[in-house]
Parts: sequence; C-alpha cells; structure tokens
Amino acid sequence: MNTTTASTYGSELDNMATLRESVRRRVGIVGEVKEQELIDHLESTSIDIKELLCSSFGPSGLNKVIINYVGDIYLTSDGKTIIEEVDVLHPFVTSLKSIAKAMDKATGDGTKTAMILATSMIIKAVKLMREGIHPTSIVKGYQMALNKAYEILEYESFPVISPEDTLSVVLNAALSKGLEYTKAKEIGDAVLEIITNLERTKIEERLDLEENVKILKKVGGPSFLKLTGVILDEKPAREDMPYHLTNAQVLVLNYETKFKSSILNAQHNIRMDTWETSHLFEEELKMHVREFANKIISTGANAVFSEGDVDPSVEEMLARKNILLFKKLKMKDLEKIARSTGSSVVSIKDEIMPHDLGMADEVRVEKKNGEYFAFVSVKNQPISTIVIWEPFIYGLEKVEEAIDDALNNAAFMIKDRMVVKGAGWIEFQIAQMLKQYASTISGKEQLAVIAYAQAIEEIPKILAENMGLNVIDTMVMMENYYNIGVDAKVDCLSKMTRKSSPVYDSAAVKKLAVISATDATISVLRIDKIIPRK
Repeated sequence: MNTTTASTYGSELDNMATLRESVRRRVGIVGEVKEQELIDHLESTSIDIKELLCSSFGPSGLNKVIINYVGDIYLTSDGKTIIEEVDVLHPFVTSLKSIAKAMDKATGDGTKTAMILATSMIIKAVKLMREGIHPTSIVKGYQMALNKAYEILEYESFPVISPEDTLSVVLNAALSKGLEYTKAKEIGDAVLEIITNLERTKIEERLDLEENVKILKKVGGPSFLKLTGVILDEKPAREDMPYHLTNAQVLVLNYETKFKSSILNAQHNIRMDTWETSHLFEEELKMHVREFANKIISTGANAVFSEGDVDPSVEEMLARKNILLFKKLKMKDLEKIARSTGSSVVSIKDEIMPHDLGMADEVRVEKKNGEYFAFVSVKNQPISTIVIWEPFIYGLEKVEEAIDDALNNAAFMIKDRMVVKGAGWIEFQIAQMLKQYASTISGKEQLAVIAYAQAIEEIPKILAENMGLNVIDTMVMMENYYNIGVDAKVDCLSKMTRKSSPVYDSAAVKKLAVISATDATISVLRIDKIIPRK
C-alpha cells in the first residue's frame, strides 16, 4: 500500500469514526442498556418527548422552531413535523415516528394526541415497574384498559347530521394549530364546502385530497381565497391577450409549440452561406409555425394551456384572434385543468378532435397582492384550489397545517360521521370510567388499568395548562360536572364551561389515536435490552 492510499484509507476510517460518534450522541446509547438502566432510560426519554409535544398541544399550544440536520428551519406546532425533524435516533423516538406516520396516513390528524398518550403510558408504566410490578402484568392491564376504552368510545359516539355539527369538527381541527377564531372559521367554511362538493361530484369511493385539492402559498396579505377549479400563479403569454373569458373552450397542450432548426434540417445538409438561402429557411420555418397557430385556432379553443414554450409568432397570431395563452406550466397543473374542464392533454403534432377540448365557466386573470393569477372556474367538478397569503413564510406553514388537518377531518367525516365530545371531555370521561372499571379487577392488572386511566387524563390537564388555567381547579370542576351528569369542556376562552356551544372530535380519529398509542407502548414495554451496534 503506497503512502497516498494509506493516507486516504486513514482519512476514511477517521470519517467513519466521526459518523459513528455522531450517531451515538443522537441515540444517547453507548453500551448495552438493560434492567434498571433501561427503565431509567425509557422514563427520561419519554419525559423529554412529552414535554416537547405538550406545550404545543391544543388551540393555545406554542410553536416550535426546529433546525434540522440539513439546516432547514421549521416553525410549527404539528406533532408529526416536530417528531420527524427532531434529530434523535433513539429506538423509542423511532417508534413514535412510526405512530405519527401511521396516524397521518390513516386520518391525517391525531398524531400529537397519540404520541402524548404513548409517552404518558410509558411514564406511568415505569412507576409501576419501580414498585416491582412485572412488565407482563402491565401489558395485560393495558390491553384490558384498551378494550374497555374502545367500548366507552363506541358508547359515547353519536352521528352528526347537521352541517353545523360537522363544521364543529373541522373548526376544532383548524383551531388546534393555534389560529385566530375568525381565520379558523373562514378555513372551516371553505374546507367544508370543498369536501361537500368533492363528495357530490367524485365517482370513486376514495376521496383523494392530494389529487383533488391544490394549495398555493404566497407571502403577502394576510388573505385567503377558495375556488372550485384551478388557480395558477401565472400571467398570459402576452399583454394584449384577453384577461377575461366566459364559457371558455379549453385546449391543453404538452411539449413545446415551436420548431427548431434541427428539426427542419436534421441532416445539416443546407448551408446558410447566402442571404437567399437564409431567407428561404426562415420562410419555411414561419410556414410551419403558422400551421401550428392555425391548427390551434381551427379547434375553436379560446383558452390554451401549454406545458412547454410557445413560438412568439404563434403567440402573436393567437393574440390577434383574442385567444388567451399560458405557457411553461407544470404538468401537475395541466392534469388538474384537464380533469376539471373535461379536456384531453394533447400534443400540437396530434390530430386534435372536438372532444379533446374542455369547457370552463370562466377564465380570468387578476392581480392580487402584487402578483398575477389565472382563475379557471368550473362548477360541478371535484377539483378545488385554496390560496393563502401570510406576511411571513413561517405563518404560511402554520396555516397550511391547519388547512391540511381541517381537510383530513372533513374527508374522514364523510366516511364516518360518528363524533365524540371534544375539548378534553371525552378523555376525562374515559379516565373516570376506567377507574371505576379497575375496581372490578383483581390482581396487579388493576394498577395497570388505573395507570392507563391516569395517562389518558393527561389530555384535559395539558389543555387546561396551555389555556392558562389552574390544572387542579379545572380537574375538580370537571369531576363535579361529571358526577352530576353535566357535560363540560376546556373552552378556548381560557375557562371551564358547561352546556356551551358544542365542540366535537371525530370518533374514528380518537379510536385510532388510543389504539396506536397503546400498541406502541406495549411494544416498548416488551423490550428488556437495547443492544447498540458496535
């Protein structure tokens, strides 16, 4: 081995050692972890993650500024984003990430609730293990408690019929991101209208939000806009094109609508050494370009959307015929335009048939917040677009998270209209009923069921604390209301209220949150040793 090779090899070994050390620091595990050290490790990790998530829980939760390992900055209160971007590779944190992904994929909401429940269950279980209770007994008790909690959720669930009740679920999801009530209400109304329209017009059973709802984020405003159709942050190809069309005939083109010299002279056998040759070549080029323009004009379309660039001569001829043209568009936007207008995506070289054209009720171009937008409005079809303006880019992420949660809850409500009473009340009910259920159990599992109930009771406690309420007083008031059979909730107005305007949560989301949290906890409790890779 020569000196250069040895030096390179030594450098690679140093880099690998540095990488291994970096991973160990992020994991927090150096050697084997077992017995009492394992219990301490689980408790400290659970407390850290719970504290990280709790302060951002609920309508009054605070945001987190997270700088991930590549330097991206996130200002968020979203549980899935927090847990994914925190640069920790601990096995328990990895299991929480799995919960977040599963909840997000299944419901699009409830991730933070599930993770807080999981960390609370671990902390309660650790206390029992320190008192000498074997993990097997705790796991059995937790499984019994889960079965009973599911029964309680089934019993306490009821269907919503009126749009106002459905709006309550959607509004609650938007408020959970810390938005002002007026903005959350605006988002809730728009989302409910979008989902109702999507349900009415969508033929397939599955409501694909990513496919049917487009969200545009812009710095400016603040402002909010919704349209049944497609909104593009684009302006026409030329200033002299029309800016407003009604009952527009829509043509969608892919690829470029222009000729290049390499196409006309592919063999490179024409020499441009005289003015006459060059002039003939240009005339031939113009002739082909005019054919393109005439082909578009002959279709009868007066609104053309092109994926690629368009020859200036084509643009000029279209402008003379009052045809509105947009060019250099994203294929994803073209597909949405095609689906919403009923048009086909065709090439200029194809034979364009009358059925390839679509129809839009209105196409207009407007300038909003200093930027041009094209509004392609089409009624009675599933595609919708939301545009949000916020003065700062971090505010945009927050509003987008609220819209995303609201959309997912609304879509979920279409499939399952069962709800439970929210704002901490259902969790408090489950906790009280589980404590009563524990009195019917003999053996050490009874203590596990009580611990499980206490973990679920953490949800209303965290809500009260984040609202600025005294937690002990709030829990006493909730228990008093519960004992006399009166519903209550931790209100957004930072007080405990009874018989006020209802706040509902999706019953299915609550069930999945409890199931996911319990499954993750039981998986962790079954671990008796952590062995790091050497």
